[in-house]
Amino acid sequence: MPINDSNTPQIYSINLPNWFNDFLNTWGGIQPQAIAHHELLNLCEHGSVPWMIVEETYLKDHFQTLSKLLQQNKIDCLMIYIHHPFFFDTGILDQLDVLAQQSNIHMMVNGYYSQEYQHLPVYNIDTWEHSISHYFNLLLSNTLQKHRNPSHLFLMQTVFKDTFRNTVGDFLKNSSIYSEFLPFTQANSVDLYRTVENFMSQLKQTHGQGPHIDALGSYGNGLPNFKMYEKAFCELVLETRNSGAWHFTEKTFRPIALGIPIIHLGNQTIHNRLLQYGYQLYDHQFYSVWHSDVDQSQKLQCLLQFLQHINNNSTAQEQMIQTAQHNHHHFYNQRKNNYYKTIQHMFETVFGQENLTYKIYKQLDF
Repeated sequence: MPINDSNTPQIYSINLPNWFNDFLNTWGGIQPQAIAHHELLNLCEHGSVPWMIVEETYLKDHFQTLSKLLQQNKIDCLMIYIHHPFFFDTGILDQLDVLAQQSNIHMMVNGYYSQEYQHLPVYNIDTWEHSISHYFNLLLSNTLQKHRNPSHLFLMQTVFKDTFRNTVGDFLKNSSIYSEFLPFTQANSVDLYRTVENFMSQLKQTHGQGPHIDALGSYGNGLPNFKMYEKAFCELVLETRNSGAWHFTEKTFRPIALGIPIIHLGNQTIHNRLLQYGYQLYDHQFYSVWHSDVDQSQKLQCLLQFLQHINNNSTAQEQMIQTAQHNHHHFYNQRKNNYYKTIQHMFETVFGQENLTYKIYKQLDF
């Protein structure tokens, strides 16, 4: 049910991906009219545009034009969607924050920035967390728990393509605890995408297009390897980014969704966000050192001691199992509901009573 009727000002968009158009329609009842750049300029010559929705590429390519239109009050409300926060120029965000003092600007981001903006409203949407919490993944996780019989304590799955991940990986491979790891996987991103694409194609041919496709598709190129998860007690998580702008991906939420204990090797900001979400991490005074300003070599030695502690302490392992069970339940219940509340708040703030929930709410009077 689109909100755009004869009594509602038109909502326009430029270059939105199809899936984001589906998102707007499904959750907000919004079907924006797609226009080209020159059509926007033409509309602004004859008046103001009530609502304008753009994505990150268009904003980067036409920022100066959009800035001028906002300053001239030619766009009443601008909504921006950013899917890749770590590829986006923070200088533009600083300028948007200044513009937001006088203009109605909103930004929806699949992730987080390292700083808070005083005037620019930012809605953080964890799409990986929401999509992976599909009920079919819950069923798969229940099946996994019945087959788990760990032969190794630790598992680490990552693409070693940056200094941070390479440093951690090389240290562990040459440490005394490496015998407790399942062998590291060395696949690159291109190989992973190709493997997943072939697997999903075969799955559709064998079992058709059903909820299992949506559930497994939510992992992107990081499909769960259940044979590995049956054999490993816990997973060490290294996210795509460990500084600056970042977002949670399947690397974090895959083991949580499957009920696997984790050691999350992110920075202090990422760690705090996980705890703020209500997730738990077994600590034993490890994270205070890992997030401190000490030299990287000291952090790695602290990591080694932490892994040795887990290896030698059955009580520690039991507590990690308990935190994994808490995180698993929290993931499929409270966090799922939080996603819906966040997007409802966003649509109500940006579009007022013209959002889908309120439209239907008003009609339920008979």
